[in-house]
Amino acid sequence: MLARVALSERPVGRVELSEELFDAADDPLGAVRWCLADLRRCLDRPELFRGDPLVVPREAIWLDVWALWDGVLPVPEIGGVLLAGVEPRNCPRFDAWLIVARGECAARGAAELRQAALRLLAAGDARAAAEPAGRAAGLDPLDEDAQELFLHVLVAAGELSTAAARLALCEATLVREGIRPSPALRAAVTLPAPLPRIGVRAGRVAAALLRAGRAALDAGSVDAGVETLRRAAEEAERSGDLELQADVLRTLGSALVHAVRGFDGEGAVVLHRAMAAARRAGLPALVGDVLRELAFVDLQAGRHALAERALTEAAGLAEQAADRALSAGILGARGMNRADQGRHADAAGLLAASAELAGAVGSTRQAAWSHGVLGRSLLLAGRTGEARAAVERSIAACDRERWNAFRPWPQALRAECLAGEGNIDAAQQDAEEAFALACELGDPCWEGMAARTLALSALRDGDTDAAQAWILDARRRCDRVPDRYVWVSSYVGLAQLEIAARCRPDLVGTLATRLRADAIRYDLPEFLAWALVYQAQAGDSSGVGVARSLAWNVTNPALHDRLAAIAV
Repeated sequence: MLARVALSERPVGRVELSEELFDAADDPLGAVRWCLADLRRCLDRPELFRGDPLVVPREAIWLDVWALWDGVLPVPEIGGVLLAGVEPRNCPRFDAWLIVARGECAARGAAELRQAALRLLAAGDARAAAEPAGRAAGLDPLDEDAQELFLHVLVAAGELSTAAARLALCEATLVREGIRPSPALRAAVTLPAPLPRIGVRAGRVAAALLRAGRAALDAGSVDAGVETLRRAAEEAERSGDLELQADVLRTLGSALVHAVRGFDGEGAVVLHRAMAAARRAGLPALVGDVLRELAFVDLQAGRHALAERALTEAAGLAEQAADRALSAGILGARGMNRADQGRHADAAGLLAASAELAGAVGSTRQAAWSHGVLGRSLLLAGRTGEARAAVERSIAACDRERWNAFRPWPQALRAECLAGEGNIDAAQQDAEEAFALACELGDPCWEGMAARTLALSALRDGDTDAAQAWILDARRRCDRVPDRYVWVSSYVGLAQLEIAARCRPDLVGTLATRLRADAIRYDLPEFLAWALVYQAQAGDSSGVGVARSLAWNVTNPALHDRLAAIAV
């Protein structure tokens, strides 16, 4: 009962607790009263657990799970199972809640271990980083991000033979599960060839290579640009110039995250090194910029609490440096983070502010990006006309900037808006154009978004075979790299459920289970609530109460309408 009340995002009513924990008792509410009295006695806190509904003030008691949530639980204590050994009998509604809560704690623990390892590695203490990195890798052998980080740590610690053995084990495990290992895993244990020394000061060499690397990236020569930046990073380290080193590492880390598919893990390692150098050099704006980049990596991977923590610090640094362009980027990332968790009303305010500020300081691409992500939240919040206006502003800015790399996102969203307004032909054209451009770019997320729209278009036309083929293709495309944008993957999964409900009802239970697992792991309450709705449709209504609790902070009228229609 303590866990149930303490981990709820809203006050929990006594009737709700009685139904979850004591439904079979002769006097369910009496059992609740007795349990609360015993809690007060055990804690020696007679003033707690009074009234209805119930809350536990954070300042009243210390709980390990709260310390984990706040990022202050000591590393050796991270990784346990919530309520280990506690398995209440004949409590299906509580069991449904416990599955979700245990999954959320496990995901948060893995994220905190990863963060601890990255901090220690960036500080140059690879041997100390091996403990949290190894524990994170041990929690889930199929988590390629955790395995890759452990390999980076082992190599940095000089444990090359151990790293090679670990790589072989990782690859064998993944292949056995039908997963193709990503190139980033093998790259993590590949040592770069030593560079010949040039008879010029290292700082000058690094600065020249930095310019050349940036020019190559701007010209679209990603591989050449990244390799040049790697050399620049080596020379910058030799130079001892912390400001130059931070600048080079920030550029390299950003390129690995945004320009190279599947290398977010290495990008995070490099960005943490950049942040350490920028802190030592006393460069608050650069630290804030790196924090924003790291937050982007985390939010794409579903580590929303870590992303919010980084963005909070970054916002203070941007204000300290009076960097309005950076502030616009941070507002946009915060909006995206809230949107991924279904908090679309909050997200819309942050993203609108980001777009306005970006426009004021001439950051056209940031404005385009913020308007594009704003359109998603407005669409899911049921504000279709406003959503279309936002994505059309994004598309217009992309065209002015010739920024094709982002254009498929707002165009796929405009297709959804147009379909919602009944303009089917225009929606189909937009979806096809977005898909073609996404394929030309080779962007898995944009391909998945556009293919999802085409699947739903086929469903509206009554072509169920085409709908099923398109949604399977969308799933294959968006999941083909391990560092995919997990929100898009789950968005595709939700459309897959919608199509199955119309075409293959026998698959609804299996697909709902998969979406539920992904939503728990990646902290996506909106999709978790939808998964539990479809689970109820498949005959298991034990999770409806959890879905309603999750929907408390989700701004999605369609979800609320579906929940209201379910009788439990």
